[in-house]
Amino acid sequence: MLRTAIHDVFLHRSLVVRVRYVSTPSTSATPSSTAKDFPPILPQRKHKIDLHPAPKRIESASQPTPQPTPISSRKPVATSPSPPEPPKKEDDGVKMTIQRDIKHAEDLGILKPASPDATVFRKLIHSTWELTKFYFRGAKLIYARQGEIKAIKKRASSGGAPITRFEGRLIETQRRDINKVIPFLVIAVLLEEVIPIIAIYAPFMLPSTCLLPAQRERIEGKKALKALSTISSARPLFLALQAKSQDGKLPLTALREPGSATMVCSILRLPTFGIDLLRLWRIRRHLRFISNDDRLLIHDDVLKTLTKEDLYQAVAERGFVTQGLSLKDSQARLKWWLDSVKDSPPEDGVSRRLSLLMERR
Repeated sequence: MLRTAIHDVFLHRSLVVRVRYVSTPSTSATPSSTAKDFPPILPQRKHKIDLHPAPKRIESASQPTPQPTPISSRKPVATSPSPPEPPKKEDDGVKMTIQRDIKHAEDLGILKPASPDATVFRKLIHSTWELTKFYFRGAKLIYARQGEIKAIKKRASSGGAPITRFEGRLIETQRRDINKVIPFLVIAVLLEEVIPIIAIYAPFMLPSTCLLPAQRERIEGKKALKALSTISSARPLFLALQAKSQDGKLPLTALREPGSATMVCSILRLPTFGIDLLRLWRIRRHLRFISNDDRLLIHDDVLKTLTKEDLYQAVAERGFVTQGLSLKDSQARLKWWLDSVKDSPPEDGVSRRLSLLMERR
């Protein structure tokens, strides 16, 4: 019994002590005793959430607000340069030139224009066909003209009326065209589309009957500009050739100096390609033609009756500058030329005219 009672007493004390340390303290306890007996319970913190993107920072009102810069003090903003235009291809310029030549011929009634409502493809086919007919008619005209020239020569050789200046120029033109017509026909059959390009870069290859009016004007203009450029740049060469002239005659052999034959060909509107031997042959043939043309001009006395186009052509063929030349000045230059060669013998035709070509510089 005694052992049981002692066990109960110890068990009771153990329970009291355990309850004291586990149970919640009463509200009547003083703060000092509570802080001494139990540690304070800290509140749980929430995890910080990182926001992306971060919110914009709001500037405080205390910071000064930036003032806008006056317009007068603002620096010009450099703008990026616009991309350069692509360079025009040379083929585009050739196409435009050919189209203008065809349009000009259509306006003059030489070529028949296409229908206004035709497509681009049909217009191209139409222009090609019209040019083919034009070239065919030009080649046919050279063939038909040959019979007329034979009749003129037969009349003059049989004691009839002498050859007039118009007939003489027709014979010379026919001679040049015959030398060109066969190569031209070969090109026309094989590569017809390159003929307008040849008229731009190599006009000497085309017969006179196969040139459109705009092509003819452009060819003559280029020859005149080339002659003017040569006269202004080859002054020392002119002076050197003048010193070799004797008794109003300059032999053709004097043009064997480098550059002399090329210069004279350019002044006379002759092709300058090839070697000097070929250039001298062209100069001799041209001056012989001019000698015969001078004789016909003097014999027919047609100086005052020449048309403006024929007068300018005659002056240009004798190496005169035609840019800015009036009709009266052209007549005066041609008269001076004819008066200078009127009394020269026929055997001095080339040397006398070559000397005149140098004298008037």
